Amino acid sequence: MRKFAETLGSHKATEGFLVLEVSLLICYTIIMRWIPLHDNQPYSFTYEDLPSLVHGEKGSGASLFTLTLLSELYRQGEPLILLSEGEAAKTEFLDQANDSPDIISLTDQAQIQTAQEHQVIHVTKEHELLLPHLLENLPDKMERVVLIKNMETFSSDTIALFYRHPLVMFSGDLNKSLDKESLLQLKFNAKFFFSPLHNDLRLSLPPLEKYHGYFLGRISQGTVSLKQAA
Repeated sequence: MRKFAETLGSHKATEGFLVLEVSLLICYTIIMRWIPLHDNQPYSFTYEDLPSLVHGEKGSGASLFTLTLLSELYRQGEPLILLSEGEAAKTEFLDQANDSPDIISLTDQAQIQTAQEHQVIHVTKEHELLLPHLLENLPDKMERVVLIKNMETFSSDTIALFYRHPLVMFSGDLNKSLDKESLLQLKFNAKFFFSPLHNDLRLSLPPLEKYHGYFLGRISQGTVSLKQAA
């Protein structure tokens, strides 16, 4: 797995009020971060949990959970591709990453030639037609973790591009996805359910609160949840 080196810089504050301002900013950022839990214990999500599937209806907390997992992978140095319906997912990812990620948002084909230089490549639904061209010209495409957020909003052609990708995470509302049955036939190392599947007897979930889901992994299962960092 190719890692991206993190570029660090430091700035020395010479005035007391500047030090205080920076400290307050750091505290605020930490408070806004979320931590994933598995059976109420810290859960470290790695590329070995991929491919994975996250299902949740709007308001279930599945969206924030997914972006929290992606930010974990970012901090581990994994190169990423983020597909989302709009810009809100990128904004939340930046908040959870608690950093200034090396990210490019693709809006035209001319950017594709230099996209590989960035740790994070973001493509919205509006520009999904760029994806075939991106994948054709991305040497490390099979080494990148791919999150397809709001999967129900993307075309079946786009979803099919990643059926065989070993490091993909499909996330969204399966009940609204035209590709529900095809996705449920795929083999995943981890599956997370924050909402029931409509008219489906394959999975019976216990009652779940917001930000709580049920986890089915390779060797374990149980509950997952989020809590804000202290």
